[in-house]
Parts: sequence; structure tokens; C-alpha cells
Amino acid sequence: MSKETYYVCSQCGSETLKWMGQCSVCKAWNTLKEFKVEHSNYREGGGASRTEKPAPVYRLGEIKSATLSRIEFALPAVSNVLGGGLARGSLLLFGGNPGVGKSTLLLTIAHYIKEPILYVTAEESLEQIKDRSLRIKPAGNSVMYLAQTNFATILATVEKVKPKVVVIDSIQTIFDPSFSSSAGSLVQVREIALGLQKYAKASGISFIIVGHVTKEGNIAGPKILEHIVDGVFYMEVESDDLRLLRSAKNRFGSTQEVALLKMEKDGIKEVQHPEKAFLEQRQKNLPGSAITAVIEGTRALLVEVQALVVPTIFGYPRRSAVGIHSQRLELILAVLEKRAKVSLRNFDVFIKATAGFVAREASVDLAIALALVSAHRDKAVDANWCIFGEVGLLGEVILPSDAQLRKKAATSLGYNRFVKSKNIDGAIKEVLFSAKTNS
Repeated sequence: MSKETYYVCSQCGSETLKWMGQCSVCKAWNTLKEFKVEHSNYREGGGASRTEKPAPVYRLGEIKSATLSRIEFALPAVSNVLGGGLARGSLLLFGGNPGVGKSTLLLTIAHYIKEPILYVTAEESLEQIKDRSLRIKPAGNSVMYLAQTNFATILATVEKVKPKVVVIDSIQTIFDPSFSSSAGSLVQVREIALGLQKYAKASGISFIIVGHVTKEGNIAGPKILEHIVDGVFYMEVESDDLRLLRSAKNRFGSTQEVALLKMEKDGIKEVQHPEKAFLEQRQKNLPGSAITAVIEGTRALLVEVQALVVPTIFGYPRRSAVGIHSQRLELILAVLEKRAKVSLRNFDVFIKATAGFVAREASVDLAIALALVSAHRDKAVDANWCIFGEVGLLGEVILPSDAQLRKKAATSLGYNRFVKSKNIDGAIKEVLFSAKTNS
């Protein structure tokens, strides 16, 4: 039996035989971690051991077809994000910032699943889990709880109680006694994930594991962890009480679905009408406000963009953006001055997407531009307008390919007027001055 030492990058998962200060693949510094593996199944010089028997191989016609079986639960939006339910024998990874509600969401899912489920808490006591569960007001009693950090003990318990689903919260606090490293280390996280994947496929039990998130917003541990699992799902904060569940990887469904959730005193609930969730406290018909439609996954959401323009008292005007990238604001200000003759060089400019929403797509450009001009000229945008479109450097307005989906969501909420002009100057005149054209 021989030992081989190599080094694995915790950022990208690449391997090298010697330590280096900088990863040669992702160029990250001080990310190479030592990894030791014992080899006993290979004889010296390469090749398989003489005692190893070959495994059977199959042609396509010899493989039996099987319908993917899923475990359904009464959270439709979350179920859609997972691909239509929880696939049996799958290994799923949930990540998110501390306090975002990962444990609360998984407890809620657990209480909605009617089949036997084992919830392994490696961070909280059973008393803490009971208190959280009572706030969720569980409908059934099919959930079993285990406070344990030893991986071998967890698997032995799974063998005994035979659950259909196992939730492990979290993988960074579980340790395998077969390895000398501490819990949360590269070796522990990688080997435990590989062990869970193998066990899930052999037993048909579904495993959901929680992963910590680094300050950069990535799931902690080796990057290969995300390649081992069948699905990676992130919970993000959209406002004080709104959460967004999105899929970064899903072997059993689309990565285009998202779920909008609301954190309440008795747990996490699905938002029934997500298209208007960010407009609940909007004050209508005020200068500097524009409604836009954005796409999250396959769903259109309506969001308010607010702008404030005031004369500067400093030599250099301020530019402040919340929920909108500052470079996008600078670009739009330049286009307004050059193509629409709207100069804001002597004004402090403040822009934000309300309700804590983060506007990432280019289709919010036109709403930002119209909100700025509305605030500058103290003229409100008519309450029936929904404004979306990308603004180019030449002043052109480019409608997104999914404009009809956005219009459908806007129309359902009473917004029935949409910009038809192909340039920024025409859009300003159409919305703020003529404002009589119906789409």
C-alpha cells in the first residue's frame, strides 16, 4: 500500500503534484491544499490489480429504461426549481449567506414531505430544532431528528431507520473518522460528498446537504463539491423578508426556474403573486419613478426604479446607485447627454431599485433613463407605463427577445402602455410628453 500526495485548488478543483503559491488554472493565490491518498488496488508500474474483476458493460439497447421517480411536496414554486419534485436517489446542495433561511426552508420542505425523512442537525441542538419546527407548525409527524456530526454514525442510523429523504445541516460540520483532518477541511468535505453520492445511488435515498458560503458568495469547500452533487441551489436575499431560490445546476430539471419566497414568523411561505411582490408599497404618480419588467428564470417580475436629481454643491457631482451597477448608471448618463441633450453634469444623481431588488439585466436601462429625466424635469411618468429595453451607446433602444412575456405580466397588473420608439430621444418624448400611444 502506497501513499500519494498531491494538491487541490479549493477554488477551481484543479490538481497538481507539487505545491505552488498561485493556482496555474484559476490564478488564485494560496488556495492549494495538501491531499493524501492511499493506493492499494493498482500494482506498481500502472495497470489494474490481478485480483480485481472486470465490471460488466452494456450497449444502449441492453440498458433497461426507467422513469425517474420523484417525491412531491406542497410547495409548487420550490418543487419547480428542483425540477418537479425531489428526485429519488439524488444528492442536492443548498447554499446561501448566514441567516438567509436555509435551515428554515429545509425544515419547511421536510414537514411537507409525507414519506419518512431524517433531519440531521450538526450545528444546532435538538431543542433548537424543536423550537424552530413548532414555529413552522408542522402538518405531519414523519420527520425524525438526529443531532450528530460523525459520518459513520449518521450512515449507521440511516441504515437502521430507512428514511426516504435525509437532510444534513451542514456538510462543513460533519467529519469522517477514517480521515485525520478536521471537519470542514478539503479532505473531509470531498470524501463525505463522494460517500453520500455513492450511497444515494445505491439505496435510492435522496440526500439534501447544506453548504456554507464564503465572503465572495461561493459555496465553501472544494469547487469539486459542486461537480459531485446532482443539483446546486442558492438562496438569496432580495429584501428584508423576500428570498429568491435559484438553481445553478440541476441534473433533473431546468436551471431557469426561480422561486420567490417570503420569510414570516411561522416560517417561509411562497409568494402567491410574485410579479407584483416588489410593488406593494409603491406611491404612484411621483416624479422620478418608472416601472420596469425583469425576468428571473422563466418568470417576469415588475420592479420600480426610483431616481433623485438635485443640484450639486460640490465641484464634483455625486453618482450613487443601489441595486443597479454604478457603471450602468454612468453609461446611461453619458448617452442622455450625447444623444438626448439631457445634461446632468452639474447635478447629484441617485438611483435605486426599490424593495431591495438587484437589477442585473440590461433591459432596465430604459427605465433608469426615464426615471432620471422624470426626476430632472419634475414630470411624473403616467401610471399605465411599463418601461423596459436596453439602451445602446448610439442612443438606440433594443427590446429584449422575451418582450411579450414581460408585456403579459405587466398587462395583468394594469400596465398597458409600452415604449415603441427605437431611440432614447423618442422614448423620452413618447413617455413624458405625448404619452398617448398604446402598444
